[in-house]
Amino acid sequence: MRATTAILQKIFTRQFYVQNTGFFLVLFYLLFGVVNSSSLISYHYSLMLGFLGNKGFLLLVLLLWTAYLLKCTGFVLKVMQTQGYEFLYATMGSMEKKKRRKIWFLIHTGIYMPVLIYAAIAASVAVQKGWMLSAGIVIVFNVAMCVWPLALYERKLAQPDVLFFTGQLQRWINRHFTKPPVLFFLYELLTQFPRRLFSTKLFSAAVLWITFYLMRSGEYFELRGLEIGVMLSVLLHLQIILHHRAFDDTWLNFMDNLPISMFRHYSRLMGVYAILYLPEIIMIAVNARTLATVAGLVMVFALAFSLLVLFRCLLFYPKINPEIQVRYVLLISFVALFMVLGRYEWPAIILLQIAAAVIFFRKYRSYEPYIE
Repeated sequence: MRATTAILQKIFTRQFYVQNTGFFLVLFYLLFGVVNSSSLISYHYSLMLGFLGNKGFLLLVLLLWTAYLLKCTGFVLKVMQTQGYEFLYATMGSMEKKKRRKIWFLIHTGIYMPVLIYAAIAASVAVQKGWMLSAGIVIVFNVAMCVWPLALYERKLAQPDVLFFTGQLQRWINRHFTKPPVLFFLYELLTQFPRRLFSTKLFSAAVLWITFYLMRSGEYFELRGLEIGVMLSVLLHLQIILHHRAFDDTWLNFMDNLPISMFRHYSRLMGVYAILYLPEIIMIAVNARTLATVAGLVMVFALAFSLLVLFRCLLFYPKINPEIQVRYVLLISFVALFMVLGRYEWPAIILLQIAAAVIFFRKYRSYEPYIE
């Protein structure tokens, strides 16, 4: 029993945190890195008092926790239907239902643990202040978030071929549209991994919203502050960028044999990330249209686009796995950050674009998936 649980924890829990390293780095920065260490406890205490004492703020926090829960649940379901993990159905299906539910609970709470820890502290603060209604809402909500996903896991185990909404959406799109190559990967995300896409976009939008909120509350607008927020939102896309390489390795290797020039391949790559970051571009343009010049907004967009393309091109080195990629991504981000703070944005953008192009044109034709 313990051995089975340990193996399943590695398959689900450990892999979840590895694949979402970029997300947790950004989250850690937002929760702890932007605050002076001497005032860290008072900051989070004030934050908890803010959403526990305000029902609208509390609703927003519950929605963010729900988005994280959907991310956790979607990850477990996707692992179960990923090629190579078919043994999970026989392994889990052969267990007694009581033991299986216990294992599902351990896996799910292990993934959902960051929210549980923060919610437990918030509930204790609410009890201390005598806000029993807020404490009850937080406790009941999180208990429900730990229980109802177990039914989804059981349903998936009993009916592995169940078609959810994305299956119907996929069939409708296939009947009505012929996709150009630039949309192949985006179509894959929308139909096969919608929770991954929507959760990434939700947290990316939250980072940008917080950036604009801080600048408005301070009654100032600084283009460099917006650029830092954009860099954080780009880091949240690391999981999607890793999935892009897996998608190309699995489904688009046939394109290497087509009579297509390297320039068109590179244009397709740039088009993918231009479209992928389009929602953030629209959000930035709407919120900063009266605060920044057109040239400033173009510079912000170019910085985000250049980082995305370079982070993807790094993966044309086949031995770069998620852990190694994070090291290079952080190094590049720190260098870009210092150049932004020094007002060398355009030189940084040019260097990023040159590095991405050099890597792509040198490695694309010789790239082969690396199997450890």
